[in-house]
Amino acid sequence: MILSAELGPLDEDDVLDVRQHVQHLVALDIRHGGDRASALALRTLKAARQDLRRRGVRKSARRDLEAALAELAEVTAWLLCDANRHPMSLRGNRFALNLARSAGDRSMELFVLHNMSLQATYLRRPERTLDLVRPILDRGGLTPRLTAMFQLRVARAHAQMGLKSDAFKTLDLAKGLLSEGTRDRDPGWAWWVSERGFTHATGAMLGSLGEWRPALSHIQSALSAAPPEARRDRFLYLCILLHAQLESRAWTDMDSTTGELLSLEGTVGSSRPRSRLLATLDQFGRDGRTPRSVRDSIDDIRQAIKRTNAPSRLR
Repeated sequence: MILSAELGPLDEDDVLDVRQHVQHLVALDIRHGGDRASALALRTLKAARQDLRRRGVRKSARRDLEAALAELAEVTAWLLCDANRHPMSLRGNRFALNLARSAGDRSMELFVLHNMSLQATYLRRPERTLDLVRPILDRGGLTPRLTAMFQLRVARAHAQMGLKSDAFKTLDLAKGLLSEGTRDRDPGWAWWVSERGFTHATGAMLGSLGEWRPALSHIQSALSAAPPEARRDRFLYLCILLHAQLESRAWTDMDSTTGELLSLEGTVGSSRPRSRLLATLDQFGRDGRTPRSVRDSIDDIRQAIKRTNAPSRLR
């Protein structure tokens, strides 16, 4: 049981307890990714829901508790997405969305919808991304920073649809909005959008359009800007960078990328980028047009990733 041991109705102390668990899960995500943290999050969310059913909640704390549980469900859904467990992640997001709406927490509702649109981008469902994002932008009332977040999702969707001009026009609009800085109305989670994230997104958009060579410098810049403690982000960027190097035939640059990537294996459990990278390695390893020496290196990389793909050490 994660909440207070007392058997009376849940109250503001329990709300604080849930929020502390959320902070702990976010810290685990940044350091280690979602593979093992998602399992912990699921147990935490299940215990919280059981406690709520068994004990009820004081009327004065109901909305705050619903909002806190919505945030816990949102984090759980994100961790499941990073763990490549997408059906469960989608269910978690729907649960979080319902709780946020019940609590009247528009800020958390927006965050969940943004995460759902990001997941749709990853799953290569650009039409779904636009279905989620356009009503929010049409409604308006967002700060420049939040508008930039949602416009970036539109740009990524356009790139996946092959609409290069629309994609980069929208990206430029989003960058301009981001440069306006923060507002007092920005929610606490607005830190999620950053210049580093936009740099990475630019590289990913170019990759979606098949322009892998110009994508390389953007992905490398995002990696260089990521601090050492942001291990999950660095692992993501390294997976995408190695993918881009393979796609652009930048064979000579692969060794240093692989070395950095393998140094994070075993401490970062992030199946979402890892599974896509392994699929790319399989593709190029089987391609007869890939030089024999490179195919041998690819096989070594693939085996090394699989060997070191042990449970993450959460510390």
